[in-house]
Amino acid sequence: MPPTPKRFTRAYGAEMSSINGLDLTCEADEANLMARLISLETAKLQDDTKVTKAVYERDLTTVLGHLIFEEFTTENDANSRAAIHKAKKEDEVCRGKAFIKNKSTNVIVFREQP
Repeated sequence: MPPTPKRFTRAYGAEMSSINGLDLTCEADEANLMARLISLETAKLQDDTKVTKAVYERDLTTVLGHLIFEEFTTENDANSRAAIHKAKKEDEVCRGKAFIKNKSTNVIVFREQP
């Protein structure tokens, strides 16, 4: 059996200024960790501090395109966004939640083709 890929977890403060700020932060971490984003969710640390938890998986072989972060309100909204990006050949990375300005926000992430 092949070894399990190495995973990294990062926690971003709930006061993230914008969805664009989260996008840029995740792209920087992908480059620094040589890993690709695989999930986002809201979480609390042991001291009850709210954070956005991002999980990355080591990827040394793939050239990663830029991430595209979008907010969505309902599952239909997310599915519509996914269809639009699929037509542009932009793969869906994940759907999750993130704290933006201390507010839990539904987020869907796509990746541009490199």
